[in-house]
Amino acid sequence: ARGSPYYPAMPLTERGRRILLSGFAAIGYLLLARILLVEGIADAGGIGGIDAVAYWTAAGNAMRGLPLYEHAGFAFGTYQYPPPFAQVLAPASLLPLPAFVWLWRGLELLGLRIATGTWTRTGLAILLFPPVIAELDSGNVHLIMAGVTALAMRGVAGPIGPAMLAKFSSWPLVPIAWRTDRAWLLRGAGVAAVLVTISIVASPTAWTEYLTFLASERLPAGGYALLASIPVGLRFVVAALLAVASVRWIRLAPVAVTLAYPVVWIAALSTLTAIVTPLPRPTTSESPA
Repeated sequence: ARGSPYYPAMPLTERGRRILLSGFAAIGYLLLARILLVEGIADAGGIGGIDAVAYWTAAGNAMRGLPLYEHAGFAFGTYQYPPPFAQVLAPASLLPLPAFVWLWRGLELLGLRIATGTWTRTGLAILLFPPVIAELDSGNVHLIMAGVTALAMRGVAGPIGPAMLAKFSSWPLVPIAWRTDRAWLLRGAGVAAVLVTISIVASPTAWTEYLTFLASERLPAGGYALLASIPVGLRFVVAALLAVASVRWIRLAPVAVTLAYPVVWIAALSTLTAIVTPLPRPTTSESPA
């Protein structure tokens, strides 16, 4: 007999399991909404969305031809990305700051949905993995990178090249993309190359400032920065080894991308959500009899 005679086992049905998981996911969404509403938006009466605010500010500077970079180090609230990222976002600077930040958070949430595979799993990730809420609050690009990573793991490599305009750290995805979707990997790289060329021709000064910024500013050595005691070069070597290994063990790819970030903040760990992305079932071809 199964279970105790006094407390017989009552296995959870598939429908019951779905209802239970959906309930926990709903709690995750409610928690996220509460935190984002409480945090608000920096420069608009709150303290949240600091990275998205930096993108909006840099986009506005690109629109007006003003300098993109402040030589204040790799600190909160400073723009630290290549010029094309701000230039592509320039039209979005016409939006009010709160609208831009909330739209950016929505884009990050979509990246998380792509990474996890379902809206239920998205809510569970929000509830169970604190870096996700930290990322959605700050409005960085780590969950967008999670989506790009998940797509590459599923054999969709086109976004890898354009993603490098925001984070060079999508490069560990190249080995698996070269194996599964080489044509779109090259097309995406071509799109990125065209955008970079246009950016250099349109604003060579921005690139000079960017290179000066990279050469003169040091990476943070403490605070919220994780792995700061490990040399960046060593992390990049490990990321490269994991990138090669991910061709065989594909779920290592999000770890490689995370280690390839110049600075690994707490929120950067949200990219690891791509580890659980649903993968296509391998197809087996039968040889003719």
